Parts: sequence; structure tokens; C-alpha cells
Amino acid sequence: MAIAIFFIAAAMAVAGAIGVVSFREPIRSVLSLVVVMLALAILFLLLSAQFVFVVQIIVYAGAVMVLFLFVIALFGPTRELARTRLRFQSWLSVLFVLALLGLIWAMLQGVQYRQPDKGVDLSFFGTVQAIGVGLFTTYLYPFELTSILLLVAAIGAIYLSRKRIDDL
Repeated sequence: MAIAIFFIAAAMAVAGAIGVVSFREPIRSVLSLVVVMLALAILFLLLSAQFVFVVQIIVYAGAVMVLFLFVIALFGPTRELARTRLRFQSWLSVLFVLALLGLIWAMLQGVQYRQPDKGVDLSFFGTVQAIGVGLFTTYLYPFELTSILLLVAAIGAIYLSRKRIDDL
């Protein structure tokens, strides 16, 4: 049963990812991204990471996607003019996709599944306590740097949007 759920969630994630890059309307791309986030949440649940599952749904599929929708609605859909495209852009994108698929194939050639060590307690994996211990001990500095980066990005976005409103 878990294998069937895995393949359904993986197919949802791939279909949503294709929708993100193939739809021309930004609203449909964001909704496809919501499908990807929900499929990833299902995959986290299959890995027994219940906390990450809930955070994935509440924060990413919920709050971040609503924020994206509000930003798209605020600025309005922009149309790309045909003359601003490069004439070799389609072939260049095919080349990049082939290079990405080649990298993924090369990466998967070296992947070998390894059983967990005998003495490892897996009941602690994915719990709020395990994430908290890792976040505030081993990964404290990257966590704080990420929060500072997000703060600076939010201040920059507010500054840029205020400048644009003042120009009107």
C-alpha cells in the first residue's frame, strides 16, 4: 500500500512540476506549485516525518502559496512580448533540460541504499524534539543566517514596493 501511495504522490509531484513550468498564466503555475507541495507533504508522511508533513502543508502549501497569489494579484499578470525573446531560446532550453537529465542520471548511478545502523533509534526521527535539537544545536548558525536573509529580503521588498507606489 505504501508503494502505491509513493508512486501516486511522485506522479502528482512530477505533473505539478511540469505544470509550473508549462503554464503561461502565473495563477495556474502557483496552483501547480501547490500540488507539488502537497505531494511532497505526502512523501514526508511516508517517511514518518509527521512534523515536517504538517509544516509543509501549513507553511508552504498554505501561507507561502497564498502570499504568491496575493503578489501576482497585486502586480497583475505581465505579458511577455515576443520581440524580447531570443531566437535560439527554445533550443537553449532543450539543451539545459538534456543536461539536467544527464546529471540526474549520473547521480542516480552512484546511489546505493544502505540499511540504518543497528544501534540507531529511529523512533526519534522526524519528531518535533529531534528537529528542535538539530535546529538549535548543530544547525544554529545556518538557521540564524537564514532568518537574517529573510528579514533583509522582506525589508527590501517593502522598500521597493513603497518606492513604486510613491511614483504613482
